[in-house]
Amino acid sequence: MRHVAWVLLGIPVGIVLLYYGSEWMVDGAKNLALRLGVTPFAVGLTVVAFGSSAPEFATCVMSSEAPALILGNIVGSNIANVGLAIGLVALLTPVVSKFQAIRFEMWSMLAVIAMVALFAADGAISRIEGLALVLSLFVFVYLTFRLKKPDGEPVQDRGVPAGGREGSLAFQSVLVLVGIALLFLGAKAFIDGAKELAATLGASELLVGLLVVALGTSLPEFSICIMAGVKGENEILVSNIVGSIIFNSTLALGAGAMLVSIPVSDPALFYHIPVMAAFALAMFLSVRFRDGIGRLAGGAMLVAYLAYVFSLGLFPALA
Repeated sequence: MRHVAWVLLGIPVGIVLLYYGSEWMVDGAKNLALRLGVTPFAVGLTVVAFGSSAPEFATCVMSSEAPALILGNIVGSNIANVGLAIGLVALLTPVVSKFQAIRFEMWSMLAVIAMVALFAADGAISRIEGLALVLSLFVFVYLTFRLKKPDGEPVQDRGVPAGGREGSLAFQSVLVLVGIALLFLGAKAFIDGAKELAATLGASELLVGLLVVALGTSLPEFSICIMAGVKGENEILVSNIVGSIIFNSTLALGAGAMLVSIPVSDPALFYHIPVMAAFALAMFLSVRFRDGIGRLAGGAMLVAYLAYVFSLGLFPALA
């Protein structure tokens, strides 16, 4: 019993390590890239977008012994990103986001989710399909760079430290390395705790992945959404979630599938993945036709997310 308690402690400890690991890795990589002359556009597209999805990536890579957790983590994170994060922020303050500014990203998000659904249709996501997902991310990044011009803003305008220990390349490099180490230590502790929780409660790995693991690894997205909402940075808010869904579904899920074939149960195929697609489509349509997400739409998304969570408790067969 004492061993079980210690292992379960890995869930909160893992969440803390994942949160600070992703935060330090993103801050260090962003400042390092800007000091080396990389454009803010490139940093936002790659470093920040990957950074907010780093917990999902680390957790998927460390879950090869519990492959059902991988799918649950990604599907659950994508659902929570829209229903909980976007829904809550939009309910508090309407989100304005011009569709023309992010139309390629929005269409890419739907295309990536369609790929996941297609690959899952035969009951498993194979290693080859995982590789295809990862490669699709590189295609997305390449096309985005081709379609959008960097803003070319001066490095110092983005608040990069000008000098001193905190502004040095060595300090930023150490920050990145420490962040990466914390990410993988946190993922290991978190996964061990989640697996023990599933065994203790008699819950499936898919259910634990959809709820516990998904919410834990989505902390960076939630934090960014809340801060962006408070500061009125609506484009960052929506772009962060769209980018996170794309990175989660390609790099994180793809990397996990490359390590171990991921089984797709009937509930995952016929319920959870369609729910994920429905949330993404709802956000797409709101931004497409209203250039944003109002309080009514945000409230509907939040209620839909809560209904989804309750459905898992009411109908155990869905897990």
